[in-house]
Amino acid sequence: MAHLRSLPADNTDRSVRRWVKETLIASGDTMFAEERECAAIADRLMADLDPRSRLILEAVERRYDEGELTTLQGNLNRVCKGEPVQRVVGWTEFRGLRVGCSGDVLIPRPETEEVVQWFLEGMDMMEAPRSRKRVLDIGTGSGCVALAIKAERPHWDVVAVDISEAALAQAQANGDRLNLKVEWKQMDALNLEVMRDLGPFDGVVSNPPYIPQSETLEPHVQDHEPGLALFVPESEPLLFYKAMFAMVPTCLSAAGVMVAECHSEFTKSVADCWKLEGAQVHLLSDLQGAERAVRLVRS
Repeated sequence: MAHLRSLPADNTDRSVRRWVKETLIASGDTMFAEERECAAIADRLMADLDPRSRLILEAVERRYDEGELTTLQGNLNRVCKGEPVQRVVGWTEFRGLRVGCSGDVLIPRPETEEVVQWFLEGMDMMEAPRSRKRVLDIGTGSGCVALAIKAERPHWDVVAVDISEAALAQAQANGDRLNLKVEWKQMDALNLEVMRDLGPFDGVVSNPPYIPQSETLEPHVQDHEPGLALFVPESEPLLFYKAMFAMVPTCLSAAGVMVAECHSEFTKSVADCWKLEGAQVHLLSDLQGAERAVRLVRS
């Protein structure tokens, strides 16, 4: 484990980075079996000490003092004990944005970056796609989806809702730090009457809870992610998708787009649930080939 390994004698960036990677591999945990994954974790831990690129750090011959190395050693020990590196450093990268992710929110994942892309591509199918639009992010968590959309379409009006006050506090803090204006609202997405009061939107996007409560997750997920953002009742795996579809007649414009991330076992069920006359429904697969989301395009 990290706390049993001495600090590296050579405090240059290259040597310290290699020491972090070797410590992860030496831990023997199956999570760190792939060298590429260990290198990525090492880069994340090092970026928390100095956010500049690795090439710059090597070029300027960056050296770390004893305090920095002690901090790094403590963080590395936490990672070796199973804590996600994003929780340890308190942030992650999402479509080029540094997003804070406290334990109150789901850690943003690369697959959700693809969901944002599918949403933007769907919006581009609309007439005058570059004109001002109004979009809604349901279950915003860290705010990563809403903030990425606002960063890439700054002229759009973005509204984001979540039932968790703590999650909205994190999302608000992320928006303030990134200087991106999103309208944050604490709301229950399952309360149709309240959601209808938000008014019409050109686009709706969501990464809702979708994991059945009986499903066994990896310990680093089960122990470090908020259950509120993960789980749905065993008997109602489509709970949030049905609620989203019920919003369509009054909340989604006549040429609107709706996209939601899904459990790979339920994408076809969601697509069937979202069948609507005059609309196209697409199943979307991620870069690993897994069915990851459903997109509805009204026309």
